[in-house]
Amino acid sequence: MRKLMVLVLALVLAVGFSFGITITMMSPLTGADGAYMDEIVARFNEEHSDIEVVHVVVESSLDMKNKLSMGIASKTAPEIMFIRKFDMPLYLEHFKGFTKQEWLENYGIDTDDIFPGVLEGLVVDGKVVGIPMDIWLFYMAYNKGNFAKVGLDPNNPPKTREEFISAMEALLPITPEGLTPYYENPAWTWIWFHLLWQHGGEVLTDDFKAPAFEKAGIEVCKLMLEMQDKGILPMQVADPGVSFQSGESSVLITGIWTIKPWMEQLGEDFGYAVAPQLGNTKAVFGGSHVLAMPAVMVEDPKVLEAATTFIKYLWDHSIDWYEAGQTPARKSIAESEELKERLPHIYAVSQDSEYVRQFQMFPLISEIEAEIAVYLEEILVLHSMSPEAGMKEAAFAVQEILDDYWSRN
Repeated sequence: MRKLMVLVLALVLAVGFSFGITITMMSPLTGADGAYMDEIVARFNEEHSDIEVVHVVVESSLDMKNKLSMGIASKTAPEIMFIRKFDMPLYLEHFKGFTKQEWLENYGIDTDDIFPGVLEGLVVDGKVVGIPMDIWLFYMAYNKGNFAKVGLDPNNPPKTREEFISAMEALLPITPEGLTPYYENPAWTWIWFHLLWQHGGEVLTDDFKAPAFEKAGIEVCKLMLEMQDKGILPMQVADPGVSFQSGESSVLITGIWTIKPWMEQLGEDFGYAVAPQLGNTKAVFGGSHVLAMPAVMVEDPKVLEAATTFIKYLWDHSIDWYEAGQTPARKSIAESEELKERLPHIYAVSQDSEYVRQFQMFPLISEIEAEIAVYLEEILVLHSMSPEAGMKEAAFAVQEILDDYWSRN
């Protein structure tokens, strides 16, 4: 009996030593990128016998925010959030923060190495409350074979508005009826925001008190209508992936997350390049996944040490994460020979990283995006409103959202 008790005690101690502290990380990662993260987590767990990281996936932004809100209130939130940056504004004051010097001296993370546009909005009262791991930006995917068929240089894709329009017109003769060379969904709001920034616009004023998109938004809508009139952009809602993958359409300006699967599917016909500049301002749509710690979950110094150990591990092994189809948030990696040699496609597209523009850190930015989408459909899909009338109505609707927000805050 005594021997049995000793054995049980030994097992308990062994299990306690093996697992030590368990840290939960919640992320929106599904599919292939989630599998990449699972591999990184598994390697970390193998290398750190005293820390176990559990990766929990919640894809929906709404569901993630609801779980985070309830978790903070009840102190049952994950210790680490791998969260989309535009989902963070409501929680900025609830995340554990450190000064740039503290991040560097205590945890070995140089936040000055992060592209400024990506770090913007994550500093609260002088403390950095989130570490951006990546940038998911827009790039131009194109079919090299189709370019060659019409005499376009497949290794010199268009970079300016004039070059882009000219190239799309050249591709018209080989584009099947019912499709367009640039086969993109005109109702996809992210494309409109991308072009808004390229036309020097912004969604809201710096103080978040008024809309700021009307003038540039009109110009963007006019550009998109012009492309529709020329037959190079669809008039109606489109599902572009299948047509591009089949080679029937030739160009997409889309997210970096598509680059690896299309490389595998299209082979030598697949071309990739930085997004062309279709406006008067060098800019590209982007977002980030950010590592952040709910403060109520890391009050215990041992838990904080375990959480920051994993964050530092991801920081040090971030190039493994970029294989999933993300570009670096860190300048040193974006410019490195290692990235150029290991992931040349990511390296090529990441040369636009310094021009990345992201949604402003306003708590109701998703609601504002949805409101603008209503009027973009009227202008670009239903063709029932002029750009001027549609943008005026959109600005009025957004102002109502802002006025209501500020009346309650």
